[in-house]
Amino acid sequence: MPLSFYILHSFKKSLKKLSSEQMKITIIILEALQVYFSSNCNLEEAKKISPRFFYKQLRRPFSEAGIEKNLRIIIRHDKEERIAIKVGNHDQIKRFLGSV
Repeated sequence: MPLSFYILHSFKKSLKKLSSEQMKITIIILEALQVYFSSNCNLEEAKKISPRFFYKQLRRPFSEAGIEKNLRIIIRHDKEERIAIKVGNHDQIKRFLGSV
C-alpha cells in the first residue's frame, strides 16, 4: 500500500526563506518524494525524477530527502503517513532536530 504524503504549515513557512533557485530544487525534491512514496519507496523510480535524489533515515521518527547536500527536506514518519516538516540547509535541519 502506498504511503500518504502531507505538508505541514511549518514546511510552507520555511519555503518563504528560500531563494528562487532553492525553490526550484525543493519542487524537484517534492516531486521525487511523491514518486518515492507512491511506488512503495522504490528509490529507482524516484531517481527517474532526479538521478541524485536521496532518502536517508535519521533518528526516529525523522528522515531527510534531497537531491544535493545543501538543501534537504525533513520528513516525520507517522504510521502510514509521511509528513514534510521543514526545508533547509544542513545547519537548519541540525538545529531543528536538536530542538525536538
